[in-house]
Amino acid sequence: MIKYVIHAKQWRDKLNGNTYHATTILNTQNNLMISSPMTYGYGDQFIKSASDVMVEKKWIDKPLKSLDYLNIHMIVEDNCKKRDVEKWGDNNG
Repeated sequence: MIKYVIHAKQWRDKLNGNTYHATTILNTQNNLMISSPMTYGYGDQFIKSASDVMVEKKWIDKPLKSLDYLNIHMIVEDNCKKRDVEKWGDNNG
């Protein structure tokens, strides 16, 4: 059973070579949604950002580990525009 959906958008600052991401997390059990703001990080570091906000909002007791991924559906959009990533992370609730 999927408990959470983590949807990440990533943007790469080609001028400086830095990658940023923002995530929105849907709790499928109660249909609530939270997000993490635009943050520096590449690869799957969006999972840590999502995990941190999930702990902060008391959705989970401790940071996510790889075994927890079985109950999580992840969507990653690469090559997004900066403004889209900034807006994606502005949904903090």
